[in-house]
Amino acid sequence: MGDLKQLKEEYWKVLCRTRKSGRIALSVKIRVEAGWDRFDDDVVMEALRIHMSRYPGYKESYTVGIMRNIQKRKDAGGRVKQENKFNQFGQHDYDFDAIQRALEKDIWDGQEGGKEGIG
Repeated sequence: MGDLKQLKEEYWKVLCRTRKSGRIALSVKIRVEAGWDRFDDDVVMEALRIHMSRYPGYKESYTVGIMRNIQKRKDAGGRVKQENKFNQFGQHDYDFDAIQRALEKDIWDGQEGGKEGIG
């Protein structure tokens, strides 16, 4: 629970930058955090991390949307934290030697005088 408190403090520091004055009223913090009570703690923590890392210029209302989406995914039996989907696709298998030979052949055949034309 102490980790959540620290994360909230960091979150509000980041969100202060969305205000011209650089401050957020305590009443706003209390009202917004009261709305988070309907979500699980792990959902709140993940949403705060996502908001701070990806959307630091967005106001606090955006965080509720993140929480709703994470909670829906969790309730549907999904994971709270998304897996990194980068590089989860089939890799291509190229014969780079054959490609290099074909490219060199095109270069040599395309020039007048063959290899003597280079230089």
